[in-house]
Amino acid sequence: MSRTGRRVAIAAASIAALVLLVLLALPYLVSLDSVRGRVVAAAESSLHRKVEIGAMRLQILSGLGAGVERLVVHDRRDPSGPPLLTADRASIKVAFWPLLSRRVEVRRLELRGVTVTVERGADGKLSVSDFVSAGQRESPPASQTAAAVLLVSRIDLEGGRAVFVDHRAGRADTLSLDDLTAHLRDIGARTPARFDVAARFLADEGRNVTLQGTLGPPPGAGPVGEAPLDARFSAKAVALGRLAPWVAAFRENDPGVLSLEGNVQGKLLGALAIAGKVALDPSGASGARMPAADGTVTLTLDAAKGTLAIGRSLFDVAELPIQIEGRVDRFHETPEVDLRVGTPGDVPLDHVTGLPGIAGRFPEGTKLAGSVRLEARIQGTASDLDVSGSADAASLRVTREGQALLEAPAVHATVESKGAAPLSGRISAGAGRLRQLPFENLRADWTWDKGVLTLASSAGVSGGTLDAHLRSDFGKPGAESRVAFELHGIRAQPLVESTTAVRNVLSGTLNGNFALVSRGLGWDAISKTGRGDGHLAVTDAELRTVELMPAVSRALGAVGRVAGFQVPESLERTHFTKLETSLKLADGRLATPDVTMSGPDVSGSAQGSIGLDRTISYEGRVVLGAPVLKSLGNAGRYLADASGTLAIPFRATGPVTSPSVSVDESLVLELGRRLLAREAADRVGGTAGKALGDALGGGKTSGAIDMLQQLLRAPAPTPTRPPH
Repeated sequence: MSRTGRRVAIAAASIAALVLLVLLALPYLVSLDSVRGRVVAAAESSLHRKVEIGAMRLQILSGLGAGVERLVVHDRRDPSGPPLLTADRASIKVAFWPLLSRRVEVRRLELRGVTVTVERGADGKLSVSDFVSAGQRESPPASQTAAAVLLVSRIDLEGGRAVFVDHRAGRADTLSLDDLTAHLRDIGARTPARFDVAARFLADEGRNVTLQGTLGPPPGAGPVGEAPLDARFSAKAVALGRLAPWVAAFRENDPGVLSLEGNVQGKLLGALAIAGKVALDPSGASGARMPAADGTVTLTLDAAKGTLAIGRSLFDVAELPIQIEGRVDRFHETPEVDLRVGTPGDVPLDHVTGLPGIAGRFPEGTKLAGSVRLEARIQGTASDLDVSGSADAASLRVTREGQALLEAPAVHATVESKGAAPLSGRISAGAGRLRQLPFENLRADWTWDKGVLTLASSAGVSGGTLDAHLRSDFGKPGAESRVAFELHGIRAQPLVESTTAVRNVLSGTLNGNFALVSRGLGWDAISKTGRGDGHLAVTDAELRTVELMPAVSRALGAVGRVAGFQVPESLERTHFTKLETSLKLADGRLATPDVTMSGPDVSGSAQGSIGLDRTISYEGRVVLGAPVLKSLGNAGRYLADASGTLAIPFRATGPVTSPSVSVDESLVLELGRRLLAREAADRVGGTAGKALGDALGGGKTSGAIDMLQQLLRAPAPTPTRPPH
């Protein structure tokens, strides 16, 4: 290289070094503090809030631009409170050549350590309500000009945080979006910006929420809220229990974690169409009562109008398919819902009874089979909610330990509730079988009020009608339950055999009523705590296991063997046409203190009780009428009392299925004395006959009867001589 060349190279290197030194020193030599005041003033004028900016420096080596060490935007309502926005560092990089044509192209906006805090006051107003309303207004014409000369190519945010502080409940409830990163590309007036956002939301670690897509620009000079949005979203393992301060249902029952993914399209602050998949996993929640669920959703959200439209969305809730459709209006104020919920068709009943909170309400060993179609509609606000619904079950079968409890080809049930009124509804079935008891035209009206069930039912049973009224407080263990029954023209035998284990005990037609109070409705609870009273009448009654008339027939037969008469066989088959008594339940026994029995030829009365341990204990008497005594011939006339009847005391004790019926043996002796004495008096006649009758009738030993029997024995016929 020539001397001239070396000199030129040295000069060039010196100039380059000088330029480099100038560039290195320029950020420290050129201060932007002189323009900071104007920047702050412009920012405060635009944001209507107090703005603080730390040191501002020119940046060259990392790209032409400027940097701010500290940025604070205060809350408009309380500048001394938590700021709306803070940033540890902000940097703007611009393109050099467009500046020569008075056009600013921001190649990159970098933000580090940004925290945005939005508060809702006790009055329900947001600290950024002015921004929300501004985004819905038409932009002035200058905004389009500004957009033309200010082009932002890229925005990068690292270490961000968004915090929502709610004071509406009288305390500071906080919800945050942490570890936020955001990258925006191709921001401009005519092209949509691409964005990629990730953060942590309602989770302990990692970024579990992502959002990617494009935004804007708003059409024409429209407001920012009209900017079109097209994005994909994802959220995994979102702990819903942390929303308890805002969702009352989560305060007592943690629903578990939510995962969702899908797409959203529409206007930024306008109507947004959302479609995606949702899954709820309650397995990790403490004491979770919510079932596992997953499904697809179709929503239209209009934040500006405060509406949410739910298209036909299908979920599987504990394997039960559920379809939801409807809308929520005015959710910025007092949300008002109009939802339709149901199954998409007939579903197996075991899917319904398998839901948590339902399965545990059935007694152990109880199973339901068949299919059901569910429909419900929910309308109104949370404080004035109207609920109506129906369920149609087909081939319903309820069993316990393999034994059929209820069978019905079809059952229809309804439910409704208006505002603070209790739930109510009706259950109806055209026909079916309760245990072994067929029924028809079942109708049961019910209400449910704070754990108290009230039921009024009626059904055709065994040729008659059974009405029942129930009131039971399931919310208080051990609370008294009240049940009242009314029976109209019911055949006794099928009713008894279908509701108890005894067989072939009683037949006839039942009419009556009974009111029961018990601490529980099970057999054991009724046996120990049940009490009540009522009345019962049985026509064409037949006590098949209480062999009362055979016992009476045997007692008269014993007298007849002494007195020489025979008892007709028909007496043993005589039965009462009507049985009537009052009822009183206490201490595990059903007392019947005034039983009356009547028939065309016989009548009777008794008092005693039937134990819930299936035993009976009775004492009473059977009164034989004149037709029965007449069938005994003269003996009946002698046995009759002054009223022309004969009363025979009896006792019945033992198991209901095979009680022991007895007549006092002393009665047999007494009847024998009476019969022989009166017959002797009639045969002797006169005063002597009367004296003899009185003497024999008052005897105390069987010897008198033996003597009288020999005396009254008819003489043997005189033998006749055969003809010659």
